[in-house]
Amino acid sequence: MMKLNKAPIHAHHIGSHFTSAMFPVASLLLTIFAITGDSSLESAAFYCQIFGLAAIPLTYISGAYDWKTRFSGRRTRIFDHKLVFGVIFLVIATGLVIARIYWPMIMFEPGMAKWAYLLFLYAATGTAVYLGHLGSKFI
Repeated sequence: MMKLNKAPIHAHHIGSHFTSAMFPVASLLLTIFAITGDSSLESAAFYCQIFGLAAIPLTYISGAYDWKTRFSGRRTRIFDHKLVFGVIFLVIATGLVIARIYWPMIMFEPGMAKWAYLLFLYAATGTAVYLGHLGSKFI
């Protein structure tokens, strides 16, 4: 009979991979929407942002826990960047979701607002990628 190794659940790794996937997917979907006008892609991008945003607090809290327990809370440039850019990511992502809730037609109306929205989504995606890059330095 095979004995299974009971590895600990790494909530931070799970949360960060989930969040880091949702925003690039949302960026891709919203970019394709901007090109094609297929409204289902705009809706799908919004739902990706909601699920990604919902995972950010778990990721941030579990990351802080790992930092305290696995790395003794040592301050380094990498950890400082992760803390600061984690907050920046949360602020941008929250702003995107709130903007879309209060202005559901933002991507359908002419003008600069939709391009600013898309630019902020790209900024959130870039921030998520940068956070993942920093995290990969520990693996």
